[in-house]
This record gives sequence, C-alpha cells and structure tokens, in this order.
Amino acid sequence: MTNPYGGFGSNGNAASPPAPRWAPAPTSQWGPDSTGPGVPAERPRRVSPKLVVGIAGPVVVLVVLVAVLGLVWPGFLNRKVFDTAALQQGVLTVLRDDYQLDATNVACPTGQAVTVDSRFSCSAEVAGVPKTITVTVKSSDGRFEVGRPQ
Repeated sequence: MTNPYGGFGSNGNAASPPAPRWAPAPTSQWGPDSTGPGVPAERPRRVSPKLVVGIAGPVVVLVVLVAVLGLVWPGFLNRKVFDTAALQQGVLTVLRDDYQLDATNVACPTGQAVTVDSRFSCSAEVAGVPKTITVTVKSSDGRFEVGRPQ
C-alpha cells in the first residue's frame, strides 16, 4: 500500500524521517525546577487575627480618645471664638450707649479666641475720625470690656 500524500509511509522504498533538530531546554541555574514532581506549592500567607487586633486595637482606642477629648474638653480641638458680627455690634453698642459717642463702622479681627484676660484691637470711626478700641476678654463665657477709643 502506498501513501497518497507522499512522505514517510509503510512503504519500504521511502526514506526514514530526519532526526529532530531541537534539544530539550537546560535546567534552571537559580533553583530547583518548580514544574517537577515533589515541589510543594506555596500557600498564600494569611495574617494572624491576633496581629490585626494587636495593631488595630490601640489605633482605634487612640482615635476614639482624641475624638472624645476634642469634642468634650474645651480648648482641646474646639476652641471658643467670638462671633465677629456679634462682637462688632457689642462694641458699637458700648461706644454709643455707654460712652455716648457718635461711632460707626466698627471692624474687629475674625477668629478671636475667648481666652480670659486676652486683648485685641478693633477699629471704628468716631465722629468721622478713625480710632482704635482695645477689647479685653473678661470671662470664658464671652463677656468683654471695651476701652475708650484712642
């Protein structure tokens, strides 16, 4: 019987197939062959629950402590400051009612802390002339004293 496609068949007249020209790859130089038998597969490392609690526990306690102190203890995170509009109106009222001055355009700095015995300056026009007024904080609840215009 002959092979209709030619080439290497059971026919005795055909030549034998040529030898392959490739050789197997050499073994790895850097370690054992990981594809061979007997090499255990690496398990993914798991984080110990004790380690997570040991690290996360103190961090959570610290965050809660800062939050509680910051919101409850005055001055820790929530310092008291004057409402600028109310402060300016209060200074204007004192200048007009107590000192009997023709005062207008009172301007005080924003964000002034309510700290006992602290002082800051406001500006105003008294009878059309710019003046400086010293304000002294008298209590932690926001009472203040207005000095005579300079």
